[in-house]
Amino acid sequence: MMATPAGPSRLFLSIHRLASACRLVFLSLWLVSSASWAASLDPLIERAYFVDQADSFDIDSIESATFKPFAKRLNIGYELAPIWVRLRVTPVVQPPESVSYVDSGHFVLRIGPHDTNQIDVFEFIDGKWQSQTAGDFFPAADTRCADDYYCLKLRDHSSEPKIIYLKIQTYNFLMFDSEVLSLENLAESSTNRMKRIAASLTMAAFMLAIGLYWLTRHRSKLTIVYFIFQICVISYLLSVYGYPSRWLPDLPVSVADALPHVLFILRTFLLSLAIYVVIRPYCDAPLYPVLIAAILGVCVINFIAFFIGFKISAIQSNLVVFAIQPTIHLYGLIKSRGMVKNVKLLLQAGYVIYCILISGSIIPALMVDDVGTFEGSIQSITDWRLNGTIVGLFVILLIKFEEDYREKLTTDKYNQLQFDALEAKSSAALLSDRNTLIDLLTHDLKNPLGTITFASRALRDQLRHDPAAAKRLTNIDLSVTRMNNLIEHVALSTRVDRYLAPASHLPSPASELIDELIENYPERRRFDITVDPQLVFKADREMLSVVFGNLVDNAYKYGHAAGKIKIAVTRESLLIRNEQALNGASKNLQEALHFKISNPIGTYGAPDEDRVFERYYRPNSSMSLPGMGLGLSLVKAAAAKIGATVEYLHDEETVTFSVMVPN
Repeated sequence: MMATPAGPSRLFLSIHRLASACRLVFLSLWLVSSASWAASLDPLIERAYFVDQADSFDIDSIESATFKPFAKRLNIGYELAPIWVRLRVTPVVQPPESVSYVDSGHFVLRIGPHDTNQIDVFEFIDGKWQSQTAGDFFPAADTRCADDYYCLKLRDHSSEPKIIYLKIQTYNFLMFDSEVLSLENLAESSTNRMKRIAASLTMAAFMLAIGLYWLTRHRSKLTIVYFIFQICVISYLLSVYGYPSRWLPDLPVSVADALPHVLFILRTFLLSLAIYVVIRPYCDAPLYPVLIAAILGVCVINFIAFFIGFKISAIQSNLVVFAIQPTIHLYGLIKSRGMVKNVKLLLQAGYVIYCILISGSIIPALMVDDVGTFEGSIQSITDWRLNGTIVGLFVILLIKFEEDYREKLTTDKYNQLQFDALEAKSSAALLSDRNTLIDLLTHDLKNPLGTITFASRALRDQLRHDPAAAKRLTNIDLSVTRMNNLIEHVALSTRVDRYLAPASHLPSPASELIDELIENYPERRRFDITVDPQLVFKADREMLSVVFGNLVDNAYKYGHAAGKIKIAVTRESLLIRNEQALNGASKNLQEALHFKISNPIGTYGAPDEDRVFERYYRPNSSMSLPGMGLGLSLVKAAAAKIGATVEYLHDEETVTFSVMVPN
């Protein structure tokens, strides 16, 4: 085990540790002071500007102009007149001799942004003004910094205060930065700017990759528009930062200068279109699509105007569209119905934030003639943060919410299908039990009825000389007949429910079928029949007999006894409404036979058209007549089994039933 130091040794160790700590503190203070001295190498600058509206000043007369002071950034907005900037540069005291610097006597004027058309820099050297020129109209000049700004090495190396004039001419949105830096700090400033540019382009490329992923996974109008939008954003950023002129040295200056504006117009168009694609299915307000069409139309006009000589007007108009289109989409959101709740809240929150940013940035720049030192949250359309990230995040969330909602609908639909299947199975079991019961009852009831009928006939022979008994037997026969008809109707209803269409049918001549249906009626003179003898039904004869037989029976029973029952069968064309026809791809016409029967309204009146085909429905006026209200419901059901349609029409005098039977 190591021995513990004795008293003097322990004191020496403590003093040694204290001395080491003091050296560390001193070294830290020295490094901080060295860094502050390095930062203090940059001279002090007083900035002021003057807008030469009449373009009447030159470098020799500009000293007499009245300048307005501003801070580091000058934001003028759109100004065609030359803008003079005066920089009063005061060098600072040099750092201590213990700190060495490389080339500390040289300073660089760093100005930008890249899309400024022309910047003339004037220095007073050797008794005269000397100039240098930079700007995107002069790509051949070696004035580009490592980033997208311009760097001009100052020629006056003296330590005396000096004045530098800048003459700026551009038709772009002027957001002008100017600073005089030492070579050491120039590298740091450019590096920071390059980091922001790299981050902006990286995020834009990342959002493009996400857009491609969503496009391949979930192709829709929204993902297609967003993918094109993000391509436009990346192209826009590259053009704003001046990469086209770097990559393509022979690219015409006019093209390189126009690219950012053209792409920003396209960007505004695609942004409005993308949000419209989201909102339109839920918004039935007629004004909303009209307003969006106007916005998109203005974008197209701006695009054309830019190339025919109205550059400033096109740029300003597009910026107005960029600023006001959120309010139109907010209107569409307010008027929308049925949108997924999370999607609606997301869009509303996003557009409120958007409006706040725009109202605090671009709108003041448009509304104020002389913005000067205006600083907004989004500085201009060249702001490095306009890389599509926010729009992309919103689109991703929109798609995610829509997918979750669609998945929920699918789950709900699946659960509903399962429930319907169970319900259908239960109903089928109940129907089977009902049909079995009806079969048993039909059999068990018809046998006693047959016995009663046989006994009635036997008694009638024995009591033929007793009129009172004969009358009672007649009532018994009528009751048996009525009961037998009811049983037949119930049995017929069961057969219709069980009916399965066979693969083929034997043809049924129309005239033969109609004659068969009316031959047992005592007053055949009441029928007025018009049937082409060549017409043939190609549907199931039993179902046709159910449909036509019940309609004939109803007309004979409830129609006016003195009126004619008109029956007509004609050939017509039936429009088949299949899915292709609904989609507009094709329309199919199929031959059909039209059975039409009409009769004058009798004393029992016309049935209610809303309930005429309802099972067990009987008008109050006909309750005294025999029947259960099954006839017309059987007509509807049997017609559906063979693909036919039944319509009921009536006026003040006539009741008409029309049946279209596909042939």
